[in-house]
Amino acid sequence: MNSTQNERITQITSTTLIVGVDIAKSKHVARAQDFRGVEVRKAGNFRVIPVNYVYNTAYTYIVNLKLIYKKRGVFMKSKLFLLLTIVSSTLFFSLMGTIEAESIQTKNDTSTDFKNTMVLSLDSSVALINGQKEPAVKPIVKDGRTLVPLRLISEGFGAAVDFNTKSQSIRIQYSNKTILMKIKNKNITIDGKTVAMDVPANIYYGSTYIPLRYIGEALNKKVVYQKSTKTQPYRLIIIRDVNTSTIEESKLIRVYGLTYEGKNVIYSDKYLVVIKENNKLRVSQDFYTFDDFSYHVTNDDKNTIHLGDIWFKTEKSDFYLNYDWITTQKFILYQVNGESISRVATENMPIKSVKTYLGNVYYLTQYQRGSQDADQTTNLKYATHNNGQWSSDYLGMPGFYYGFDTLGKVYDWPIDKDGISTFGYQRAGNLSSDERKKTFGQYKIKLSGHQHELLKP
Repeated sequence: MNSTQNERITQITSTTLIVGVDIAKSKHVARAQDFRGVEVRKAGNFRVIPVNYVYNTAYTYIVNLKLIYKKRGVFMKSKLFLLLTIVSSTLFFSLMGTIEAESIQTKNDTSTDFKNTMVLSLDSSVALINGQKEPAVKPIVKDGRTLVPLRLISEGFGAAVDFNTKSQSIRIQYSNKTILMKIKNKNITIDGKTVAMDVPANIYYGSTYIPLRYIGEALNKKVVYQKSTKTQPYRLIIIRDVNTSTIEESKLIRVYGLTYEGKNVIYSDKYLVVIKENNKLRVSQDFYTFDDFSYHVTNDDKNTIHLGDIWFKTEKSDFYLNYDWITTQKFILYQVNGESISRVATENMPIKSVKTYLGNVYYLTQYQRGSQDADQTTNLKYATHNNGQWSSDYLGMPGFYYGFDTLGKVYDWPIDKDGISTFGYQRAGNLSSDERKKTFGQYKIKLSGHQHELLKP
């Protein structure tokens, strides 16, 4: 309340959402944009919001806005602030100060997402193992303790299980550990050390069940329980490596809910989920609200710049660009061949053009102010697919900028066996304007490595 306008402006960072509200006689419209002034349009991203009722104060508007997006399952970073300015032909004032958004932070600190993770439910016989839906035997509760199917847990994490029917003994070999148990016996022995469990292993409904707590500790797994809520009407058990990402705080956990609800999940990762509904693919970035997921042409105009929800068509396949505004502010490129979807690359800068050549994917990113390590990379990238995984690297000489000139003009960049031909210049580095102009020219960039050849100054 005591800060000046300039002091409030300096609070705007790359994680600030700016909301402008046009108050009219009958219809009020709010628009959200990022710190650069670019309107955010796609989900999980904020859209143009028609406000068909009058709020008594700007504070009430922000509170309602937060509730709307919380209801949709969109949670903003704890350091994200909403800065509101009310504008009309007769009214101009600023909301003094900022209002902190939801303190729940979606954590996306693993590139492998669901790897080495298992999700079970006391309300379902479906499990997610390493991100794949698998039929399973439902966990049960006995004497206040959760028991889980032995083979599902052990073999799901790659352990070898041997059950001796005569002695009713269980032997589990996992990594360099040996775990021994007996049916109806509370003792568990791990590498020769025996401890007593709260409840014994036992056979129920024809399957062997073991206490989850102890087998989790024996396999060096973290076990997390989640209660049911209004938006998550099922009880979850998440079992993951101790040192891996806190998947239970990620949007990815919603994938289990979609599966439990009978949705046909075609693809999912920490950025988006694609389902098939009525023979059509639909996509969601907030994992609750879905839109059409099919190729379409996106046209920018002088008032609108799309950062995400952009499609590229090549001779090989279609590509979809998603902008993850809410959590990471990254640009994620997907290859889409019908129902076959894979994540090709993740970039900090907008991807503006995509091509394919001999099975590889090539793409151009656009320079943005604040780019880090610009002198150690370029904006021309390529991605290769080997052993089921995509990997990417930059092409050309570090510090160079290809496909655009200093005024933003876009140049074609044809690819052949000898390389990529396009305009380029050295953008990074402490160069004067004249020194930079001397690097202008038509270059041939090699298809591997970090070299180029000047064809024509």
